[in-house]
Amino acid sequence: MMKPFITLEGKARQALDLYKSVFPSFDLISIQNHAEPHDELIMVATFSVEGQEVMISDSPISHEWSLTPGISFFVELGSEEDLENYANSLSKNGKVMMPAGNYGFSKMFTWVEDEFGVNWQFNVN
Repeated sequence: MMKPFITLEGKARQALDLYKSVFPSFDLISIQNHAEPHDELIMVATFSVEGQEVMISDSPISHEWSLTPGISFFVELGSEEDLENYANSLSKNGKVMMPAGNYGFSKMFTWVEDEFGVNWQFNVN
C-alpha cells in the first residue's frame, strides 16, 4: 500500500481543520503527537478524503525545502458546484494556479494551492 505523505512545519493541525471543513468525505483515521518538548506537534496523522488515505506530519526541524506544485492531489468530482466550492474554500488564503474552466480535456477543471502549499486539481468529466 502506498500513501501520500505531507510534511509541514507546525501547521498540520490547521491543515486537518481546513480539510475537515471543506470535504464532507473527510475522515480522521488516526493521530499521534510527538513526545516532549514537541508534544503540541503532530508526529503523524492519517486522514482520508474521497476514500484516499493521506498521512500528514509536523516536523519539529526546520527544513530548507518546501512543498512543490509538481505534486498535487487530483480529485474527480461529480458536479461543477462541488468543484467551485472546494476550489474557493482551499484557495481562500492560497492561490489559484488555473482558474475553473473548460481546458478541452474535461467539462470543468481547476487547480489551486491551499494556504499550506498543498496543491489540489479538481476535475468534472
